[in-house]
Amino acid sequence: MLLLSYYLIFIRDDVGSQAIKEPVAASGKAEDDTAEIKQYYIVAEANIRDKATTQGSAIIGKMPRGTAVSGKMALGEDGTSDWLELEDGKGFIGAVNLSETQPPQIAKALNDKVWTTDKAIEVWSQPDTSAPIVDRLAAGTQVKLFGLTANDYIEIKLKRGGVGYLAGGARILSLANGKPIALAFNPNSCSFGPEIDAMFTAMGDRIRTKYKELENRDYASEDERNRALTASEGKSTFEKLQRSYEGLTVVGIAQHYESNSVYFAEPAAQVIALLRSKGYKIGKNGQIPSADYAAGVGATSGEWKAYGATDLSCGV
Repeated sequence: MLLLSYYLIFIRDDVGSQAIKEPVAASGKAEDDTAEIKQYYIVAEANIRDKATTQGSAIIGKMPRGTAVSGKMALGEDGTSDWLELEDGKGFIGAVNLSETQPPQIAKALNDKVWTTDKAIEVWSQPDTSAPIVDRLAAGTQVKLFGLTANDYIEIKLKRGGVGYLAGGARILSLANGKPIALAFNPNSCSFGPEIDAMFTAMGDRIRTKYKELENRDYASEDERNRALTASEGKSTFEKLQRSYEGLTVVGIAQHYESNSVYFAEPAAQVIALLRSKGYKIGKNGQIPSADYAAGVGATSGEWKAYGATDLSCGV
């Protein structure tokens, strides 16, 4: 009886504790030998990591969009995310970068531009309204626009992983970029076209009104008055916008001491490419030939980054 009690208290606990332990996969959960090996496609360039986590793991490779990969889905080390353990055992890819269907070619990259839906909208599994609906977004939902397909759908990333498609891409882009704005830049006169020039005129009127108010104020001394007027003369004046121009987003204008600027949300290379397609001669340094002015387009820096990624400017 004593021997039986000893077994029940000690030996059984040890055997029982071993019985519930199973081999643990690299993902941090019990390995499921019955998990099905499936094929997926990379929807955006994806990192291959040595562990099923972004924290404390090493990037051991990359996969371009459209690449077919096979493996088993596993739970990430954080206990919430899903990861694909590659069939060859050579790493993990986050499920958010995968789709069960091959992604279409993107005609225009949108670089995860944020758009707030203006109405309830359906999300399709493929850029085709005969495909299954994978989600429905309520009006006022923020989504990131990845790219525009050739048949006028916009690809978005789904929160649970994979991608979906919104119909009416051109309409969505017009809303995402704002109301179209006319731009007819002339580097020889520093004119940006009638619409934008009118904005600069209105801005100049406001600047002169404020300057007049400064002149008419009572100052303790003439020196104080001169200091206030001099400080006002050297300031730049900015106005934020949200307008679209040929697929680009005009996000602001500025009037400086001796020049004017139009700011774009997109990188300088993208702005330059569009302007060159319209016949503008732009040098490698971003300069635009002009008889009497300094004109050019380039990336913003310093405090100007708050107004856009690219600056089209002209002045003396």
